[in-house]
Amino acid sequence: MKESTLATKIMIAILCLGVAAYLAIYLVRGWKAELATTRAYTHSIDVGQEAQGILVRTEIPLAGGSGYVDQILPEGAKAAAGDAVALLYGDPSALTTRQSIRTLEAEIEQLQYALGDRAQSADAARLDQQVISSIVSLRSLAAGGDLTGLDDCALNLRSMVFKRDYAYGDTGAAEQLGQLITDKQAQLAELYRSLNQVSTTVYAPTSGIYSAGTDGWEGIVTPAMLDSLTAGDLDGLLQQQHSPAPGSVGKLITDSTWYYAALLDGVDTGLQSGRRYTLSFSGDYFGQLVMTLERVALDGDRTLAIFSCRSHLADTTLLRVQTVDVVTQTLEGIRVPRQALRVETVEETAEDGSIRHVNRYGVFTVVGAQAEWHEVEVLYTDESYYLVRPADPAAASRLRAGDEVIFNSSGIYDGKVVR
Repeated sequence: MKESTLATKIMIAILCLGVAAYLAIYLVRGWKAELATTRAYTHSIDVGQEAQGILVRTEIPLAGGSGYVDQILPEGAKAAAGDAVALLYGDPSALTTRQSIRTLEAEIEQLQYALGDRAQSADAARLDQQVISSIVSLRSLAAGGDLTGLDDCALNLRSMVFKRDYAYGDTGAAEQLGQLITDKQAQLAELYRSLNQVSTTVYAPTSGIYSAGTDGWEGIVTPAMLDSLTAGDLDGLLQQQHSPAPGSVGKLITDSTWYYAALLDGVDTGLQSGRRYTLSFSGDYFGQLVMTLERVALDGDRTLAIFSCRSHLADTTLLRVQTVDVVTQTLEGIRVPRQALRVETVEETAEDGSIRHVNRYGVFTVVGAQAEWHEVEVLYTDESYYLVRPADPAAASRLRAGDEVIFNSSGIYDGKVVR
């Protein structure tokens, strides 16, 4: 009995030791972090400086008197000398009449299309697609909160639906369609007569680009003043506020070249006259424009820069005081996570024999089953990544796009077997 009891105790003890060893190994493996890697890839970033400035154009305000303004030309449209650009109404009900005229004109155009169409079976499928496309556009505008083109989009949808109805209708109803067109043309003529009695037409005194928006800066900032403008002058202008002149119905921009007078902090901006720079707009207008730097002037701790452009005038007619980013440099390199960059301190002997400590930056990559060190130069620092390039671009062993970069292993060194 005693021998049996002793043997049992020994067996239990061995079993307990085995379980304890298994748990210890399991815990150690659980605490050991697995190798984590990611792919390095090429990346470019625009580096610039924020600037505040004013758009300067050659502008002629259009005065029309008091009343309600209705545009004839759309924003940014070209106008020849003598062209009608807007209507001025003394009675607010005239705006409703004008909308009725637009609706009737669209209906007459639709009816004439249906009357003159001789290939309805071929056009029906195309009209179905146009109706669907118009519905999608209308929904996108409404969902995005963009109401600027909502009226035109709704009118276009109504036009497509109207055309579709007649395309699928009785092809023998040409006489009815003709009479309906005549009736609507009579209604249109009557509306025009009533509108002419309460409206005044505003004509373009010269050719140019029409804009319905005025802000009171017309005549305050002109291209003629840019040659003598200083950073202090521009700073003073930026502090001012102006309102449109009473009775203004818009303006004409008579020169295709427009300017952006920018105020930048500091004098070491690296800007050079005659070069082309990218200006990134992100406020009232979202986009990047390539402009030519005409003039640079230093004033204390500030820099005045005058840029010119001959494109995108129709897109920027409503802009005036704007904050932009002036892109001065485009950096291209390899993007790696912040955790992947390592710092090594090495000793270097100077020419005078002194020893100094220098930091070297690099990353480890997986080559086969081993870790390999690659020294790099940091070009740009972001909150989540570094933009780097090889310290020696001609080296046979260097960091390349597509390399598998190690970013979480501790105790790593060059040549260590990691797999």
